[in-house]
Amino acid sequence: MTGMSSGRVPNIWMNVTTSANWTRAAVGIVRVEQEICRELELLYGKRFRKCVFQNGEFVPFEGRFGASSVPQGVIWPDGSRDFPKTYALDPAFGGNRASTTPNDPVAQTREPSINQYPRLSDIGSIGIEYGDVLISVGLDWDHSYIDKFYELKKRMGIRIVACCYDLIPVLYPQYCVGHVAAGFKEYFGKLSWSSSTMLCISNQSRKDYRELVRRIGAPEIPSVVIPLGDKVPDAEGEISTQIRRLADKPYILFVSTIERRKNHEVLYRAYHLLAKAGHADKLPKLVFVGMPGWGVGDLLKDIELDPLTDGLIVQLNHVDDAELSYLYHNATFMAYPSLYEGWGLPVGEALACGKAVVASAQGSIPEVGGDLVVYVDPWNAQAWADEILRLIENPDELKALEDAIVKGYKSRTWFDTAKAVKDAVDALGPVESKPLILLPGYDMRTMSGIHCGEAMRSRGDKGVFLFGPYWPLAKGSYSIAIDMQKIGTAAGELNISVVHNHGLVELNAKKIIFHRGDEFEGHININIENSENIKDLEIVFESTDGLLVSVDKIIISNVNFETQSGHLEKRRAFGPT
Repeated sequence: MTGMSSGRVPNIWMNVTTSANWTRAAVGIVRVEQEICRELELLYGKRFRKCVFQNGEFVPFEGRFGASSVPQGVIWPDGSRDFPKTYALDPAFGGNRASTTPNDPVAQTREPSINQYPRLSDIGSIGIEYGDVLISVGLDWDHSYIDKFYELKKRMGIRIVACCYDLIPVLYPQYCVGHVAAGFKEYFGKLSWSSSTMLCISNQSRKDYRELVRRIGAPEIPSVVIPLGDKVPDAEGEISTQIRRLADKPYILFVSTIERRKNHEVLYRAYHLLAKAGHADKLPKLVFVGMPGWGVGDLLKDIELDPLTDGLIVQLNHVDDAELSYLYHNATFMAYPSLYEGWGLPVGEALACGKAVVASAQGSIPEVGGDLVVYVDPWNAQAWADEILRLIENPDELKALEDAIVKGYKSRTWFDTAKAVKDAVDALGPVESKPLILLPGYDMRTMSGIHCGEAMRSRGDKGVFLFGPYWPLAKGSYSIAIDMQKIGTAAGELNISVVHNHGLVELNAKKIIFHRGDEFEGHININIENSENIKDLEIVFESTDGLLVSVDKIIISNVNFETQSGHLEKRRAFGPT
């Protein structure tokens, strides 16, 4: 549906499937999702609701984030799941009504056909109503619900607000597992067809997103930059003895999942060079806070076995919010040599704590810290060794950096991030209002009919020859105009019924009697009024023996929608534009 009942203010839903399944301390994207969720709940009040994807549908979620909150049946990705095929290779995404896009030898995308989906009555979304907004900013590329976004948009007028964190798997596939790059092209192609707005966490991410969709032939939807908050979470809790002992002496902090792109290796090599040059005794500990990720097995083994750096590099896998805040505030300075970032959240968090940061200038990192950060080539281990040695041997220079940060850095709050999201949501405006046009040959089903392009024809057999489309329809009054023609001269009866609730509830019915020799080509009108939202509108055509008819088009218009000016306006109920 692309409209909603007159006067209804849409609800704002947030898909929190990622956070509902997360069992560790919130980091990275998980933290972003949770912080935005908390602030939007305050900003929107009762209009805001959380949902998770469970057993094939989005359902309301009232639990807390964490291990105890995971509802049974919520889908969480595992390493064995493959990304879907690209639109260009999968006929299901072409469909007979697909709109082709500019050719691209790399990856041409097409608008998905909603015919690929099951009945919404089977996979619907309990609680989500026509014209609502669904915000989704989690680890969405790992979930199957991406395929449902397009259906929700076309059949229920749901406005999807998605998020682009970065395009690293596309830009730098060598830093990612297997064929993740191909999956990301597919993922953002789907999001572009399904979403109303794309949230981007930096200008760099927005630039990368826009270049990608142009290259693969996907629609370029409106995009909005929402810089991330950098306030380290306030949390009460005991600081472990290990961390207290660690913080009693100087240390350099690097907060990130340990993976190839984050470039822990250049820091290890810098420490190896410094130790080899005789500086081991003056080096502070190098503390990696993060879980091991992909492609770092050899690096971790090198660190474990290297006698020159033995005891200098510490890895902390399980750090809660209280301990992370403690580590930030007590660090000598922060290092962040990432090879590419969509934002670089730890850089902002360190600056918000008044700590000096030495980082690469790749991706969006300069957007976070500007000229308050010391930038070093991420590929040059010797340059990192020189800068680390300079700062630890010149505490006055380190102090000057910290003073400049305290004076010049403007911290970003998560309220600011959520407000930017709210502004983007509020800018969506009212749902588009147009009549629904059904093409029976593509949008409906048959038991004994013949597909004739957009039309469906009976064979002259007794029984049901056309039914469907099992789409949702908002409550209201509707006019159904059926464009059809009688073929031949045979007599017979055509029964048309409009039903829902698996055919158990009839909204209206019409019997048409054709005498021998009768001719007909035109419209048959049926009016219906449903007092509640329905999930599976079905129009059933049943004919007697020998009768040949062709149903060419069905137009469903809402006739009781009042515009703001007070005039009646025929409008589209749901469906493709």
